[in-house]
Order: sequence, then structure tokens, then C-alpha cells
Amino acid sequence: MNLFKKAVISTVAGMTLAGCLGGITSQVDAAKGHKTRVTRVTEKQINNYIKKASLKQKIGQMYVSRTPQQPGVAEHDAYKYNLGGFIVYDADLQNYTTNQFKTKMASYQNAERIPLLIGIDQEGGLVSRLTHSGLIPQNGDQFKFPRDQYENAEKTQKGSGMKAVTKYAHYTATLLRSLGVNWNYAPDADYSDNPKSFIYQRGFGGVMGKQSYQGEANYISQVIPAWQHDNLIAATLKHFPGYGDAADTHTGFAHTDKSKADIESKDMLSFKAGIKAGADSVMVTHVIYDDIDPEYPASLSKKINTLLRKDCNFKGVIVTDALEMGAIKDFAKQHGNAPVDVLAVKAGNDMIMTTDYATGIPEIAAAVKKGEISKTQINNSVRRILNMKNKLHLLKPSSLSLKKQNKRTFTLKDVAYNRKDKAAVIAGTAKKGTHLSLKNTDTKKVVKKIKVGKSGNFKITLSVKEDPQNFALVGKGYVSVNVHVQSDKVAFPVLKKFTLNAVTYNSDHRIATISGKIPDAGEEGSLIMSFLNAATNNAVGSAVVGKDGNFSSTVRVLDKDQQIKVVAQNNKDYEAQTVTVKAK
Repeated sequence: MNLFKKAVISTVAGMTLAGCLGGITSQVDAAKGHKTRVTRVTEKQINNYIKKASLKQKIGQMYVSRTPQQPGVAEHDAYKYNLGGFIVYDADLQNYTTNQFKTKMASYQNAERIPLLIGIDQEGGLVSRLTHSGLIPQNGDQFKFPRDQYENAEKTQKGSGMKAVTKYAHYTATLLRSLGVNWNYAPDADYSDNPKSFIYQRGFGGVMGKQSYQGEANYISQVIPAWQHDNLIAATLKHFPGYGDAADTHTGFAHTDKSKADIESKDMLSFKAGIKAGADSVMVTHVIYDDIDPEYPASLSKKINTLLRKDCNFKGVIVTDALEMGAIKDFAKQHGNAPVDVLAVKAGNDMIMTTDYATGIPEIAAAVKKGEISKTQINNSVRRILNMKNKLHLLKPSSLSLKKQNKRTFTLKDVAYNRKDKAAVIAGTAKKGTHLSLKNTDTKKVVKKIKVGKSGNFKITLSVKEDPQNFALVGKGYVSVNVHVQSDKVAFPVLKKFTLNAVTYNSDHRIATISGKIPDAGEEGSLIMSFLNAATNNAVGSAVVGKDGNFSSTVRVLDKDQQIKVVAQNNKDYEAQTVTVKAK
């Protein structure tokens, strides 16, 4: 165990946990002989914030978004919208050193007064952002699916399986927090003992050939405390009330006709066990449960939410699965482009997982003013969110100050790379006369100083090097931002290709389906494919990559042929491709 522990710590480039969590006060519990962190904010201070904050400020806390990729946008949006959190995927982790990634996370945190929840899907196996991104190397069984960790340990020493699973969860939680991540969307509490099921590998059903719902519940009850040790990480039970053998909702609708009685007595056992063990949050699936609520996906269903709150007695944070998934996109289209953010809040969710906060915040605020959503519900959700942040030692009294900061934000373009000159160009706009400094976050040295001219436009040119470079762009009165310059191999890559299938059409040739496959199955749930009208560059669809790298989106057929460009939205390593959608 000691050797393994040393290996884990070494992967964080020599960073100690104490150093990574600097600033968190601690006290020695003499009775138990170990350290515990002190909560910094009182219930009274949280209630005072909720009483005085504006409606839109509170709604902003209810959003957890995929991290914007354009430089400066994450800091700008965190500051402007008072967002509750960001989620990091492969694209956010790739081509960074551990120190550079930590610095980027700190830049996001410094942009907003109330610290952000930084979420990640670190289940293990194919759903392991750390290893698929290349940020942290595979370390034995540490980043494998829990079922593999268990079975591999049992093969060498009977009775060691659960010890291995909880040990790896404990160590990985420590590692995540050292990197600046504080919320893990794991463990997977879904039960399936069918190896052909989409969710089978990710759950604990059928481990060692045993078919037992209680076995899954026992696993969850032990792994939750391991993930949440020392309140470093908030764990998430997902996907309530249980995927079972339903289809993958990344790519479209999934129904199950399983009876409510069966779901309550079997599938929900593991969720109840996790809640009893103290799970901080629960993620609700997009599956439609015909015997409970045949009209709405679970994530938009008040009935499902009530099942979680009342039947399971859950008092923590409820978060939706990603609202960009195909199931929800399809639902919105079939219901007159229904405002799914509003529906998600009406259902009772505390946090909404989507990038649509710029439009969603005013839509939810309007629904509150119309009386469709109560202010009490909003207040209760924000209270749960702030309580979870407080438990994670993110808050201090100044975090809840409502004094205006009046900071400006930069408008930056994507870093442009010149292959011929092996140069990178950082360009944007700021107030004329502003003095800007570009500081290398690794060397701590200022590499460029400029004064913004009359036009307000500025440009900084740097040499692209063998290793990635990371910078902080700073200006007086501005929210500082993190800017990353890729290594030469990444800046000037040989592009990868994905596969596109033949376009299919529905029976009356009004709807076309464009589908394909990404060669890297590890992109599941991480990569978004965008479908653009090649003539106008306007988006006509999007899809999150699902199981085995598959993706699919529907496009409305027009009276003339359309050229549709398919692009990997948050990964520039893939070459865009074009497909024709034939006219009616």
C-alpha cells in the first residue's frame, strides 16, 4: 500500500496535498487523533446571502456548465453570470502539465467571488478523464472500472476486492482535489447484469457472475465514504432512478417499461444505500420511466424528483445529466422547442448541467416572476449548493459578499498558430491605454508588456516551443485570464478522421439522420459533434458522443439540398467533414 501511495503522490509532480489545499484551516481532533477541516461560513451567513442576492445571481449558482474553450470566456462567464460550476472534459485536460492545469483551475476560481464547483466524470475505465486526456498516466488498476478493480483483486487474494475498490477511490479523490477538482460524477449506482447493456461495465451488477441488487448497494455504501473522505470531493450517485438495461441517452430517447414497484425495490436500493452513506449529490438520468412518468424524461420529471426527495429522503444537491444530450434535444424539438432549463427547475433539480446559461438564466427568472417557479424553491436549491460548497471548504465570509467589484473582462480570440513562423498569436480587445502583462505561470516571469492602442485591439506574438506554455494575462481593473499555448506537435497536428454513415430519412422524407463514429471510444460523454449548414455556418444540430464512439443527430429536410458540415466542437484534432442532405 505504501508503494502505491507513493506512486499516486508522484503523479502530481511532487505536489503535496497540504500544498495543494493551502489556505484551508485545520484542527486536531484529539479524541480521534486525526485532522479535520473547519467550516468557514455559518448557516446565518449563507441565509443572509440568499436573502440579499438578486434573483439572477441565485439562478447563476444553479448552473454547472461544460467549460468554454475560447480563451478568457470561462473567467468572463463565471464573473458575469455568477455560475455555480464548470465541468472539465478531455479537451480541458489534454496537453497541459499538472501544474498548468492547476493554474488554469485557479484562474477560473479567482474570476468569481463564490468559488466554483469543478466537476469531472472520473468513474474509471472508458469514463476516466484523467487517463484519456493524458494528464495522469495509468497507474495499475487505479483508473480502471470498479468492477475490474474488484475482480482483479479477488483473483489474487479472496476477500480483497472491496478493499481495492475503496482504496483506489480514496486515492483518486485526493488526487482530484490536488488538481483543483472538487466534484466527481461517480460512483455509478446503476444496476445491470447484462454484459450487452450500455451501462453494464460502469456499474457493479453481475460482478464475479453474481446477480445481486443488494451487492450493488453494498458496494455503493462503502465507496461513497472513500470518495468523500476528508470532504475533499463531493461524490455523485448516478443515474437516478437507475439506467437498468435502457438505451444510451447520449444519442436519443430511451424508454423503460419496468414497473415502479420493481424500480423501488431493486434499482433504487443502491441509491438509498449511497444516500444513507452520505452522498452529497445525485444525478438524474434522461430515461423515460413509463410506469412512473410516461410524459417526461426523468431529468425533467417532478414525479421522479419527488421519488428521490421523499421516498429516498435525499436532502443534498440534485443535478441533471447533460441537457445537450440527444434525448433532451429530441424532447425539446418534439415539444415546440420547450425551454428545457425551465422544465428542469420546475421538476425540482437544484443544478442544471448545460452551456445555455446566457439564455436560461433570464428564462428561469421570467418563470419565477410569472409564478411558475417559487422563489422559495430557488432559495432552497441555492442553499443546498452553498452548503455543499461549504462542506468542501470552498467558502469563506468574503465569498458571500455582495459588494460590486466593477471589473472589466477581456474579449479574446482563439490562439492563432502560424505554421510557417512557428508562432502563436494572442489577440483581443481591451480599453485603450490599458497596460497589459503576460506572465508565464511556470517560470513566474513576465514575458510581454504592452499598452492597448486607440482602437482597443491588441496582439501578442510568441514562439511555439516543444513543450506547452501557460500564461496569465493581467491588466489593471480586469479579471485576469489563463491563456494556453500548445506545443509544436499539438499546434501543428496531423488531423484525425471520424467515420460518417450514409444519411437516412424518415418515412415522409422530412427528417434526416446524420450519424457516425469517433475512433476513440474514450470520447464517450465528452466530445460534442456540431452539425453546421456549410453555406451559412449556422448550427442545425449537435450530439454528444455515446457508447463505442457513436454519435447521431437529426436535421430538418428543406426544399433544396443542404451541405452539412460535421465538426468535433471541442477537439481540434479532428478534421471537419461534409455530408449532403437531399431535398424533399
